[in-house]
Amino acid sequence: MRVRSALVVVLLAAEVLGATPASAGIAVVRNPGDPRYVVRLRSGQNGRVWSGTETVTFTNLEATPLSELWIRLWSNGVNGCGAQAIEATLTAGGTQEGALAQHCTAMHVTLASPVAQGADGSLSMDVRIAVPPKNDRFGYVDGLSYVGTALPTLAIHDDDGWHVDPFIDIGESFYSIVGRYDVTFNVPLGLDTPTTGVATGTTTTATRRVTTYQADDVRDFEWAAGHLTKKVATTVDGTLIRAWYLPSQTTATKASNALADAVTTMQRYHDAFGPFPYPEMDVVLAAFTTFGGMEYPTIIFTNPDRITVSHELGHQYWYGIVGDNQFDEPWLDESFATWSSYLPFSPWVGCRMDTWPSGTAALTNDMAYWNTHQSEYWVIYQQGGCMLANLAKRFGLNRFLEILHGYADANHLGIVRTPDFQAAIEAAAATDLPGFDVGAFWARWRVTP
Repeated sequence: MRVRSALVVVLLAAEVLGATPASAGIAVVRNPGDPRYVVRLRSGQNGRVWSGTETVTFTNLEATPLSELWIRLWSNGVNGCGAQAIEATLTAGGTQEGALAQHCTAMHVTLASPVAQGADGSLSMDVRIAVPPKNDRFGYVDGLSYVGTALPTLAIHDDDGWHVDPFIDIGESFYSIVGRYDVTFNVPLGLDTPTTGVATGTTTTATRRVTTYQADDVRDFEWAAGHLTKKVATTVDGTLIRAWYLPSQTTATKASNALADAVTTMQRYHDAFGPFPYPEMDVVLAAFTTFGGMEYPTIIFTNPDRITVSHELGHQYWYGIVGDNQFDEPWLDESFATWSSYLPFSPWVGCRMDTWPSGTAALTNDMAYWNTHQSEYWVIYQQGGCMLANLAKRFGLNRFLEILHGYADANHLGIVRTPDFQAAIEAAAATDLPGFDVGAFWARWRVTP
């Protein structure tokens, strides 16, 4: 969730409020497939500057030999080309074609040799990451680095072609399939680095620590770096949950409360949507001023208030486990995380639709629309959450949770599109609510594939 502070008010207020899709189920090839990233980075004293290497190996899933691809350098979008923060220089496997595109967030690559269907290819590069001085999901403030979407990542080619969409600062533009990360950090002793994944080995010298982290079946890899205090708890299904914080930003009491909220939330999501398939979950507490928090696989950066923590953890299911194209269909994770965020504390059942802010506003608009209509951006949070609350009342909460659980199971670690959710609701309505005019419902809530 990249939520402006004004939107947080709308979300908190929501707590007290009470056409057959043709493409659902059609197989889509998303290429390159099975990405495996091996990263080796060394940081300076404060964890702001990182340098090293990255190799990504992938499989060509399409019949046509793969001769080109795109690499995303997402967080260059935070400050643009003028203050390029992520530098990637290819050293093997391909060559860069032309200048970086989309405000330095996309690199076009010609592979050294075309990769046949079913065969593997790889690229190697030198990488340098300089975290900008900014209180941001990719930024350095108060001695703490938030390193979000900083590693070079394979772009996706699917039935719509290559996805080289712009970076949208008010929300998310990310679209990636699950892969494997093997990441080694060489850092000064005393510098904490909560990350995606789990630590698999550590060695130390008199002044430095080298730790390798592994993450399987995740869409990207993030970390924070700073001299942090840690609190630890374990959920019922064995996932280790840790809260990390700067005492200068967050009190021990607030950190303990945030950790307790995280445990309650993860327990409820486990019961409602299915087991959390990862052994650890890191909650890095922040003091963001222009938005509430940001989600990444098995790690979140979040202000310590309850609903924001729960919202970002909701994204572990709606974006992490059940993936989507966050540029094309942001409602598929934001609306779901918004509705889910109340489930552990006061389930949101029933809601009166708000007045649409314009004739063009719709739940299924893409980030290009929201970027040019920022005053309407609340729609995919409040209006989308309200629609799901309406469905929870129509079906009954327990039955609606069964539907969501089945939807999550059917799309486990995959990518959904709007027709997939429509199909799940329509199948349930056919047996549970035979008088429910689902087509009229989608039209009223402005849900169109």
